Order: sequence, then C-alpha cells, then structure tokens
Amino acid sequence: MAADPLERLRQMLLDMHHSGRLSDIEPGLYEDARAHVEKLKADYYSLQNPLESRAGSLLIEEIGSVTETVQEIFSIRTRQILDLAFQQIEGQYFDKDEARKMLPAERVMYGQVIDAIEACREALIHGGEIPLTGRGAAAIERADEVEDITAIDGPGEPAAAPPRPVSSPYALVHIRSDMESFMGLDGRVYVLRQGDIVTLPENNADVLCEHDIALNIRLNK
Repeated sequence: MAADPLERLRQMLLDMHHSGRLSDIEPGLYEDARAHVEKLKADYYSLQNPLESRAGSLLIEEIGSVTETVQEIFSIRTRQILDLAFQQIEGQYFDKDEARKMLPAERVMYGQVIDAIEACREALIHGGEIPLTGRGAAAIERADEVEDITAIDGPGEPAAAPPRPVSSPYALVHIRSDMESFMGLDGRVYVLRQGDIVTLPENNADVLCEHDIALNIRLNK
C-alpha cells in the first residue's frame, strides 16, 4: 500500500459507494491491510506505557479505523457479488466484465452461492433432496435447539444461555472511570466506560487497578 494505507482504503470505499458496481481492487488489498494492522499492533506494544500515552490512543484509533474500513469494503463487495449471482440465476443481463473484477476467493463464494440456490430451487420446486451441511446449517440447527429449550421451559421463561468459557488468565473488573480505548494483551480493542463490568487479561487488569481506574472483582467459587 501507499504511504497512507488508511487514506487509500477510505478513498476506495468512497469510490465503491459512488459507482454502485463491483470495481477493480488491488489483489493484495486484504493482505496489505492485515500487515499494516500487525505493524500498528507492534508499534503499540513497543510503547513504554501504551495505556497512558497519546501515541497509544492514536494507534488504537487507526487500528480500529483500518479494520472497520476493510470490513465495510468486504460487506459492499459481498452484496454486489450476491446481486450478480441472482442476476445469473434469474437469467437477467449479466455483466461478465464485472465478474472478472472478483478476487479468487470471491469467485469461489460466487460459485458456491449459485450452486446453493440451484440446489435449493431443485429441492423446493422439483422435490429433490438438499443436504444441510456447513456452518450455515449448523447455525440453523443451534437456533432450533434454543427454540426447543425455550418451548420446554414455557412461555415467558426463556432458557438461560450457557456461560461462555473465559480463557485464563483473565480477571473480572469493574470500571470506575471513563478511559481511552486500548488494546489488550489478547489483541482485542477495549472501549470501556465507567460502570462497565468486563473480563480483561490479568496484566491489563492489574495496570488499571494500580491506577485506580478499575476494581478487581474476585468471585468465590
């Protein structure tokens, strides 16, 4: 990427909004964005006191901006590719030049979407069989299980979701005052406000507690 990767990503996103069509993008856009984020993370961790420095806050802001911009680029292109798939399925005008602008991974997704729609149409209209496989089917099955449990418990009394395991070493803390966003040792960006109760990597939690920004909540087992 150029000297200012974030600015180039934003300009590319702006062009996408204006054109409304699938456009050419740099083949290494996603790889370059990941590499840039990793560099920013390394710069953040190299600071002596990243939680307390303005430089640390700026790095966190740029990491968040790059990540959000890349995600929006992906979302827009995915919607455009889905539109192209529906056009082909319905026999509408199909712009082959636009299809050539897909990245290799996008072409794979495009083909899988068309195959899935054709299989579903064959099953519903002509009575064929369609196997439910993959992450999408698994998500549907999990949703069905939740509905079944809710039905057993009775209306108005939804079953409690199973607790999510928290990787150790983490600490549960109560945030006592507003603070700048920061990156934890687990690589996650935390945006915390006074009154929040959250699990943080122990080292990050210790720093906040030492500065009276957080209070460690020690739960008895």
